[in-house]
Amino acid sequence: MDDARRVLVTAAEARAGVEVLPRGGAPARGQVVRVERGGVVLALAGSPPSPGTDVRCWLSVDGVAFTFEASVLRSGIDVPDRSQGGVLLGFIDGWSRASNEPGGFTLAAMPASGGVLGLNEGSVHAIELHPEEWLVSAPAAFPLVFVEGGRLRLRVGPGDRAPVEVGATVCAVTRAQDHILYRLAIDEVTDPERYRDALGAARAALKL
Repeated sequence: MDDARRVLVTAAEARAGVEVLPRGGAPARGQVVRVERGGVVLALAGSPPSPGTDVRCWLSVDGVAFTFEASVLRSGIDVPDRSQGGVLLGFIDGWSRASNEPGGFTLAAMPASGGVLGLNEGSVHAIELHPEEWLVSAPAAFPLVFVEGGRLRLRVGPGDRAPVEVGATVCAVTRAQDHILYRLAIDEVTDPERYRDALGAARAALKL
């Protein structure tokens, strides 16, 4: 298993690039600046996420991509480039190597009730992916996965960097003899070009 602190120290020494995806927010890019006793300091472009925000991060060290979860402990941290916002991340968890193999990607749903549900494998999975609508299938014996009219967030993108996150509404729930179909209408896209590219990669990987 890779030692998270060692990797982060190496990343800070190299000023490695990092992508940060706040829960329910837009991704930000920046650099790993330093490792402190309380966590890791990042310099991010734009407005940094506020304290208390849960984030997922992606970075690459020596050609190997890593991902982890963390919480923003402090913002407004001093960093060398004053045009960037410094944040201190702590409570680092879920450390792992990110998939950078061909076909590795993220495809997931985050209902308003919380949690993350993967849609690229398992009993609940996407069977159609279109820019305006996703179609998800689940066994009829499963508890209701999504509620008609409910809101949720969807993520799609390569496994070795931050995925694109879009908003959607469950526009229809159709029951058949052995499965349930959920139609998810995509109604909130902040980066249409990046979303289309990510969705195309996912469709190719799933052969949809």
